[in-house]
Amino acid sequence: MCYYFLCFLSLSFLTVHSTDEPYMIRVSGHSKIFKGSLYLDTSWEKCIVVFKLSDIKCQFFAFQGISTVQESAAGGYEIALKIQLPVSKCPISNPLIPGPTYLTQTINNQLRTTTVSFDSKSKQYKLTYRVISCPENTKLFLRRGAKVCIGLFFFEDPRCNNYAQASALCKAKNGTLTGPANADEYKYIQNISNSSNYTSNPDSFDYLTYWIDGAGTNTAYTFEDPTHDGTTNYQWAEGVSRSKAAGQCLHNPNPLHVNISEYPCTATFLVKAVCWRGALCQIPPIIE
Repeated sequence: MCYYFLCFLSLSFLTVHSTDEPYMIRVSGHSKIFKGSLYLDTSWEKCIVVFKLSDIKCQFFAFQGISTVQESAAGGYEIALKIQLPVSKCPISNPLIPGPTYLTQTINNQLRTTTVSFDSKSKQYKLTYRVISCPENTKLFLRRGAKVCIGLFFFEDPRCNNYAQASALCKAKNGTLTGPANADEYKYIQNISNSSNYTSNPDSFDYLTYWIDGAGTNTAYTFEDPTHDGTTNYQWAEGVSRSKAAGQCLHNPNPLHVNISEYPCTATFLVKAVCWRGALCQIPPIIE
């Protein structure tokens, strides 16, 4: 029989709120191979495995802290492993067997995945870990079937440049131009774009804007990045032309520091007013 419990010094039952939340599965077993542990209370977010030492004391293992749990006879040692389950109540049988089962968490701009597999021969639970992170000045986002790192990349010389050079800038980073795939991404894009007026504006233009994914062909916009679902999640400036004409490309933000606009792809700057300062790129994450 298994129970869900919170990762505290004393074991307590957890009310299920969402099938997306991780749960602790308590089984008979004990820690076998590990790097180090904590005997003090630790956060629910960081706790991966809990070994019950007594009714009032637990041994905690964080991410990458333990690699093997040895199964033991029922009624002996108890240990709990955190996994994610597509159910709203405790399963009848042990969900760790046959496995594998998984736990995925986003912590400090890293996607951390723990995989729990059961070895029936040795009667051991094996834990393996993977870390997906992003290069400096980019942020990790999960899209349907894709993990991407999004950030602004700046032109160097000249500091204001056109759409073709923006595309080349992203490709030089092994990425592509991109656009927002949801409201959270757009909020992040707006924040970094608007703040760059104060941090990346050495020529003191009235405002900076950035090329994003979308070039007109007379009938539609074409895109380099298929993961943001075209213009579905683009937030347009009020009254902006969306002609989709050949030679027209998309940029963000507009002169009022909000929303997406269309402009000739060859634009680089308007004297002291506007500088197309760089590109919004998505680049591959770092997998460890």
